[in-house]
Amino acid sequence: MIGIEQLREHLSDLGFESEENEEEMLLRCIERAEQTIMNYCNCESVPIELIFTALDMAAGEYLLAARCPEDDVKSVSEGDVSVSFSDEGTGERVDEIFARAREEMTSFRRLKW
Repeated sequence: MIGIEQLREHLSDLGFESEENEEEMLLRCIERAEQTIMNYCNCESVPIELIFTALDMAAGEYLLAARCPEDDVKSVSEGDVSVSFSDEGTGERVDEIFARAREEMTSFRRLKW
């Protein structure tokens, strides 16, 4: 439903630029976002009202996969593998994107029998 160019424009609006050779990654981020919505809402396709939510989630997936700079890492543990992000980093923005998406998806959620 979402195109790669739409995602590139959205990322640009958020202040991030994707590389030309990252089409495969962008496509996987789109697929993952759409699949997450379909699983959460228990539907066979993304409701048209959630297109912008899917776009936000795909951007969040991309930021998690490719753009979380090492500068944002505040601490790293080795034992049970723990990574925390600073308050100003990309990690917090991504958390906000996913929290807002979950709120928007809740009204479209259907019961599964």
